[in-house]
Amino acid sequence: MERPFHISEYAGATRRPTIRTMSTTTQETQGSGPRLLRLLQVIAAGEREFALKDAAARTRLPPSTVHRLLAFLVKADMVERAGPRLYRIGSELFRVAALIEQKFDVQRIARPFLQELWTQWQETCSFCLYMPATRSASVVETLRSPHPLQFVIEPHTEVSLAWGSMGCSILAYLPKSDVDAVLSRDRRGPLSGKQLPSRKAFRQELEAIRKRGIAVYEDRTLNIAGVTAPVFGAGGGVIGSIGVTMPASRFRESARADLCSSVLVRAQRLSEAVGHRAER
Repeated sequence: MERPFHISEYAGATRRPTIRTMSTTTQETQGSGPRLLRLLQVIAAGEREFALKDAAARTRLPPSTVHRLLAFLVKADMVERAGPRLYRIGSELFRVAALIEQKFDVQRIARPFLQELWTQWQETCSFCLYMPATRSASVVETLRSPHPLQFVIEPHTEVSLAWGSMGCSILAYLPKSDVDAVLSRDRRGPLSGKQLPSRKAFRQELEAIRKRGIAVYEDRTLNIAGVTAPVFGAGGGVIGSIGVTMPASRFRESARADLCSSVLVRAQRLSEAVGHRAER
């Protein structure tokens, strides 16, 4: 029996979330940023209402420092006063938390669409989220193929936007400045070691992806193939991609059109499920 091919090694030991404490020396030598972050961690982990003295004890910061930081958070509506020396989580902090939670909701919403693809095609199906800060994508959900010979993509794998269908389906819908930054950085394939084609040729391929609404990748040498479509959010921008990856030896010409259509439909339905409204 042939071993599955892994795109990366992932140490997936899960740990309970913890709040790290800083030594007094570290607190004294660092500025307000780390102290504010520490206070926000304590507020998030504690009760909705809290006393100044309790926040000072848990952060191991002087009460005067905590008072100053809380005053800043009050002005920003991140924290509200609940009485003499009492505070509670403010409306702005709830709003920010809700925006972050939506990112995780997307992963939950994507699961049924991945399951549909997996049931139909019995190949590795993955959902990626676009990471603007690093101009890359992260695999947040994946269902492995039941075949002994399979292309395994572990959760939390970081994916280049310049290589493969998962990344290119996102890159095709990013602004020119982001595209240029990615192409300047990711010049060689992470698996093949090949160089990117010319900028002109690559931009033509991105235009073709936009016209088709889907990215197709095939490398017979590495025995890898993938079909992926972009997922759009409520704001209209691309937020990720969903698709199917398999050994190129099972990427049959007779089934390509059906596979592309199947992936595209799931991507469109997932986009609608997270609030995107396509132009009619």
